[in-house]
Amino acid sequence: MPPKKKKGKGKKGKKGKKKDVAKEEDKFKKTVREIEILKEHLAHRNEIARRSQAQASDWKNRLHEMEENLEEQKLEQKDVSAELTRQYKTMHTDMDIRMRELNTEVEHLRQQVANARQELETTKREKEEMEQEKNETIRILEKRIDEMEISYEGVLTASLDSLIGKIDEAKDKWDQEGIKIQEQTKITLLEFGLNPLDI
Repeated sequence: MPPKKKKGKGKKGKKGKKKDVAKEEDKFKKTVREIEILKEHLAHRNEIARRSQAQASDWKNRLHEMEENLEEQKLEQKDVSAELTRQYKTMHTDMDIRMRELNTEVEHLRQQVANARQELETTKREKEEMEQEKNETIRILEKRIDEMEISYEGVLTASLDSLIGKIDEAKDKWDQEGIKIQEQTKITLLEFGLNPLDI
């Protein structure tokens, strides 16, 4: 009897060992599956990390290009600003020179106009004086003629006619001289852009 019991106990021990081995195999397979899953997750994460790194490198390169472009734009802007500043200074200098030239020209023209007006006044005054002298001369001559007519009416008729002729010639001469002066004055005024009718 005892040996049978031992036999029975031996069978039970083998079955327990098989169950333990099966459990261990299941556990091993489960661990292998978990490891595979972890490997897949790890590979997926590595791929994400690789893409992120590549994207970060791409963004870094783009940022570097943008910085270079920005620096080039700054340099171009600086050059443009310097050129505009130079052109502005040149234009300002040219304008100052032109303004001084125009002021000098205006002052010169004003002086010419003032001289022309002074000459015109002098010409007018001389003309008036000449007219007065002419009138005075005529008055004196007429007075002398009247006196001579009273004193020598019969004797000096021929001489009086001759004298009147000379007076007429003198008057024509003075009139012609006055017309010449007026014409010269008009020409002078027109040369300075003045209208003789406005004076």
